[in-house]
Order: sequence, then structure tokens, then C-alpha cells
Amino acid sequence: MDSVTQFVLGASISGALLGPRIGAKSLLIGGLVGTLPDLDSLIPIDDAIDSMTYHRGFSHSVFIQTALSPLIALAIGKIVPSSWEHKKILFLTVWLVLITHSLLDSLTTYGTQIFWPFEFGPPVAFPSVFIIDPVYTLLLITGVFAVFFMRKKSGGFRTNRIVLALSSAYLLAGFASNLIISDRVKADPDFKDMRIHVQPTAFNLLVWQVTGVSDDRIATGLMSLTNECGVRHLVTADRRNVPRDLEDIPPSVKRLEWFTDGFYTYGEKDGRQTISDLRMGFYPNYAFSFNIAENSDEGVVVIPPERISLTYEERAGDMFRYMADTLNSC
Repeated sequence: MDSVTQFVLGASISGALLGPRIGAKSLLIGGLVGTLPDLDSLIPIDDAIDSMTYHRGFSHSVFIQTALSPLIALAIGKIVPSSWEHKKILFLTVWLVLITHSLLDSLTTYGTQIFWPFEFGPPVAFPSVFIIDPVYTLLLITGVFAVFFMRKKSGGFRTNRIVLALSSAYLLAGFASNLIISDRVKADPDFKDMRIHVQPTAFNLLVWQVTGVSDDRIATGLMSLTNECGVRHLVTADRRNVPRDLEDIPPSVKRLEWFTDGFYTYGEKDGRQTISDLRMGFYPNYAFSFNIAENSDEGVVVIPPERISLTYEERAGDMFRYMADTLNSC
């Protein structure tokens, strides 16, 4: 999720646990701890693909977070002595803030390596919420503001706990919606014998993007949770699951195949060979597409991965119009 949401989630959890004991200071403690896992994005990595696939790695591991929680709590206790008077609650707060950061990230399409350094499979991802969801974020902000502005009254802490529960119910609704849409798509003949990926579209839980892949085909479109119209704005295209004439695939490119859980395609554009993550974006413009090789007279030459930039029109295109249309009756 975005940094603002992670900050207010941490603040809300800390406000619920530490707030009644140390007051509004708990909000800043929780908010700052809630941003710590994303500091891995500041680690410089030259390879454009590795820069993507190593994010949400070690710093999002539940094992690392559990090991570091006592040290972080101890540091907070030194800086804010009043929090150390409730050291057990402080330990629990730090641990919960860190763990929920990773669990929330795992409910987005990007996925999270919560079991690092163990690789039981690709990053954990069960898309239940878009990476930016104003409903979820505003619920959390409401609770945090209640604690801050009503900190001398118990009503603020009670309000925060209520909206924290409501925000969790919202995520549960997204989880259930994913299951409903997945069942519908599996019954669609256009997606027969394909692996299916389902995710919410931007800023809502009402319209969902569905993507299917087989060895040689891609199918993608939109489906509404509120009607039975089936998949709208369906696009089908050829898929290439191996690069052309490239015998030695660079490790970072193979890692991207793993990172996407198989929802990728190779292609060619402007004399260069590409790989795209099919989960983020809408055909043919994907948010994470990379040039990986050049076609030359001597054959295919590997180049350092280079992310392909998109214009706003390419990124957004007709997506919001498609979303509105998908909500309408058939």
C-alpha cells in the first residue's frame, strides 16, 4: 500500500493499544514504525528489474520483523520513557504494526515476500484492495484524528477502535469479492484452461480486472461485482512465454518470471525484446515492462534491463471509462 496508508494504519493500531496509556504520542510512534519496512526502497540497486523484485523483501519478512521488534521497542522506550512504563504493550504494538504492514501489502497485486529468506513460492499476493484505496485510508484517518482531537476523552480511543474494526471489515469484503469474481471467471469459456488472476481496479472494490494466461494466449477484461454481465472489454492476444532466440536468460529476468507467479509475457518493440508483468496495467500498456535485449545483425544481444516509461494516456487510457461502463447494466 501507499506510504500514507501504512503510516495511518500504524498510528491507528498504536492509538488503540498505547493510546489510552501514553496519549497522542502513540500516533507518531505507530506511524513511524509503520513506515520502516518501506525503507528498503531506498537501497540503491542498479538493475531495473532487481530494483522492482527485491522491494518488499527482507524488511517485510515476518521473521525479520519479529526478531527486530524488541530492539525497536527498546529504542522507543529510550526516546519516549513514558512508553517504557508499558513495555509489554509497547512490544506488542511494535510487532503488530510491522506485521500488519506486510500483511496489508500481501493483499495487493504486487505481492510481499513475507517468508523471506525462505522461498515457498512467489511473493504472497491475494489481491483484495488496490494499492491506493481512499475508502480504506479515510477510515483509518478518521480514527487517528479522533484520538488526536479527543485525546483527553475516552471517546476518541473508542472511535479509533471502531473504525479500525470497520477498516478490517472492508479488507475482508475485498477478500470475499475476489473469491466471488474468481468463481465467475472460472465459468467463463473465454478463460477455459487458463490460470486466472483477479484484482480490484483503481480506488474501488466494485470493478475487478481479470487476467488469464496459457502457454500461448492472454485474455483480460473487467467484471463488475454488482451485476451479472460477465467480462466486459475483453481483450485476447498471443503470449510468448520464452524470449525469441535468447538462450541465456539473465538471472534478473528469470527472477521476474518467478516474481509474477507466471503472469508475464515476452514481446518485441522498436527492435528490442521485452518482458512485461501482466498483473499491473491493461493490455498492451503495462506498468512494469522492461527492455532486456536488442535485435542486431549479429543476433539477439542482452542489454541491462531498462524500464519502459509510459505516458499518462498510455497508463490510464480508457480505463476509467471502461470501469464506469462495466458498472452499468449489460
